[in-house]
Amino acid sequence: MNKIKLSVSLILIFIATLLLLFINKITSPRILSSEELLMNGFYKLSAPKDFSDFSISSSEGQILDKTFFADKWTLVYFGYTTCPSECPVTLSASKQLYTLLRNRGYDLDNHQLLLISIDPERDTSESVNNYAQAFDANFFGARASRPALLSLASQLDVMVTEPKTNHNNHSHDGHLENHMNNLILINPDSKYAGFFRPAFEPERMSIVYQSVTSQDSR
Repeated sequence: MNKIKLSVSLILIFIATLLLLFINKITSPRILSSEELLMNGFYKLSAPKDFSDFSISSSEGQILDKTFFADKWTLVYFGYTTCPSECPVTLSASKQLYTLLRNRGYDLDNHQLLLISIDPERDTSESVNNYAQAFDANFFGARASRPALLSLASQLDVMVTEPKTNHNNHSHDGHLENHMNNLILINPDSKYAGFFRPAFEPERMSIVYQSVTSQDSR
C-alpha cells in the first residue's frame, strides 16, 4: 500500500511539474531576435549606448538628471504641448501600451515615460508635466534649456532643430514640425538601448517591449 501511495505521489508531482513548466512557457514573454524586433518597429542597438549627464526641470521645481533613469526602463519622447497630431497620437499609443501590459499582469513598478519639450521657448516645466500626466498618471514631463535639449537629443539620435532668430513670432513653427517622432528606450543602467519607430501599434509594441525589457541588460 505504501509503495502504491508513493508511486501515486511521484506521478502527481511529475504531472504538477509538467503543468508548471507549460504555464511558465505560455506566460513568459517570447524573446525576439534583432530581425524580429526590427520587423515589429523596434531598432535595438548592438550595444547599449552611454550618454552624458544633463539637467532638466519638471514641475514644482524638480530637477531631473541622469539618475532619473537608474534602475528603471524609460521611454523618452521629444514633443511639445501644442503639437497638433503626432505627439498626442504617440502618447496615446504609449498609454495603450502600458494599459495592455498592466492588464496582462506585467509589473510596471520600474517602468516610466518621460516627455521632453522641444519648444522650451513657450512650454513651461509645469505645462509639459501636466500634458504628459493627462495621458497617464505615471508619465512625466520636463523642459530643458535649448542648448541642453539639443545636446541630449543629438546623443539619442533625435533630430531637433533650432527656431529662427525671430522665433518670438509664433506664426512660424517649422522647427517644431520637423521633429523626429521616435520613442527612445533607456535601460535600467541609464543607457540608450534602442527606439520604436512610427507607426505605433500598441499590440505589437507590447510584444516587443516585453521581449526587450525581460532580458537582463546589465
